Amino acid sequence: MPSAMSDYSSHIPAQSKLSIRNDENCIGKRGAQQNIQSVAMKDKDKTKEQLIRELNEVRRRISEFEKAERDLHIEESIYGTLESKVRAGIYIIQDGKFRFINHYASKFLGYSREDIIGKKPISFVHPHDRMMVIENAKKMLKGERLSSYEFRSLGKDGRIHWIEEIVRRTTYEGRAAVLGNMMEVTERVKSREKQRELETVEASILAAIPHAVIGLKDRRIIFVNHGVQTVFGWKEEELIGKSTRILYRTEEDYEKMAGLYSRLQRQKTVGTEFPCRRKDGTDIECMVSASRIGESLKEKNIVITYEDITEREKAKNELEHSREQLRNLSIHLQSVREKESARIARELHDELGQLLTALNMDLVMLGKKIPRDQVALLERAESSIKLVDMTMNTLKRIYMDLRPGMLDHLGLASAIRWQAGEFQKRSGIQCRLTIEPEEISIDADLSTAIFRILQETLTNIMRHAEATKVRVNLKKTKKNIDLVVRDNGKGISEEELSKINSFGLIGIRERAYSWGGTVMISGQTGKGTIVKVHIPYEKNGDMR
Repeated sequence: MPSAMSDYSSHIPAQSKLSIRNDENCIGKRGAQQNIQSVAMKDKDKTKEQLIRELNEVRRRISEFEKAERDLHIEESIYGTLESKVRAGIYIIQDGKFRFINHYASKFLGYSREDIIGKKPISFVHPHDRMMVIENAKKMLKGERLSSYEFRSLGKDGRIHWIEEIVRRTTYEGRAAVLGNMMEVTERVKSREKQRELETVEASILAAIPHAVIGLKDRRIIFVNHGVQTVFGWKEEELIGKSTRILYRTEEDYEKMAGLYSRLQRQKTVGTEFPCRRKDGTDIECMVSASRIGESLKEKNIVITYEDITEREKAKNELEHSREQLRNLSIHLQSVREKESARIARELHDELGQLLTALNMDLVMLGKKIPRDQVALLERAESSIKLVDMTMNTLKRIYMDLRPGMLDHLGLASAIRWQAGEFQKRSGIQCRLTIEPEEISIDADLSTAIFRILQETLTNIMRHAEATKVRVNLKKTKKNIDLVVRDNGKGISEEELSKINSFGLIGIRERAYSWGGTVMISGQTGKGTIVKVHIPYEKNGDMR
């Protein structure tokens, strides 16, 4: 919006225009015709040529008057149209002030037309934008600027209106003026500023992401973040416009990654681990996440994130290897312990058991030879015999705990029946047992593992469950062995299950895992605990 006519009037040539009022050089049409007649009769002494010249001059002046009348009518029609028909803001400035403004222009500025007509245009411009508006208006009037410009206008209510404007030279009532065309673009400016803010936020987010973020259009790189240099060693400008082939080891890998597009047709985001290659030729392992831009892949626009997980995968593999070694060591130690327990149990049974049996027989024979009147000696011998019997029973319990001989000689089913009976006898907790089939023949080491799992489970019930009933189910099929132990105790909690020092539960899991099996332990407060052991099994009894 130009500030004043004085700012640009020197650049607009003055023009003349006929007026029907107060113009001493213009006559009415009827007066002109009368003058023609008077000129013809006035001076008889004039030559014919002089009369013709005077008549032509009169005709010329009549023609000019008619043209001025038509121009005035056209001008009035144009401004009437600008007022009622055109939905854009139109105004005219003359002598540095508003001379004409239509309804839309006044609405855009936030004032009534009465408040605007006769005022200086610059007074409606935000103070911070005034110099810019003056400079742009001057350039546009000189023909040095062709595009529109934007500025802020202060409305009557104090609100700011964003205006887009162009100005051109024109005439108004026969004199030089400026014609302005404006549109209110407040919403567009706000939307643009919001978009700019979003782009700034997006750029900040991309810069803050440590991983490589790459935008693709038809497998060509259109944008990257700073993370590409960290992950791949490439600078941003080195990748723009390039194919993603340079990020992969081989052509085959590159073609495999093309499968992301088909997967993105069905889902918005996909992820996978995939080997990639750095600029220096180093191979790395990346977690690749791809998302399509928009609702479809019509333009094949996607965003891919590459996270370098090489060190994490290396640590993971080392941890898995270490864990496997520990499990193998645990299995080995269990095997060694079982063998050692079996050896000690055998020696206790064979050596110490035999000695105690011999001692018991000697004491019985000695008691028979003591005279009946030696009451004290007889009582002492009887007491010694009972003590030896107790020692033998204790010895039997010890070596049966170490390694029940029936497990080796009678099989798993018999050993479990004995264990259930011993548990009920020692704890007073009712134990119901179901075994299908009644006799189970499997690998000796697997039998030992299942027996020890049951033994540890029953020990935990006796120590912690506060149960009155236990139910044990052992079932063997062609492919699996399933052991299920239920009690009606207080129920194990999640906190107890996750304790790092629950060595009994850890032992149960590790024994099952060593045979490729699984263990599920769940509890319900006041309703008891369920332990389910599932071990895959083949006819030969070997681990799968």
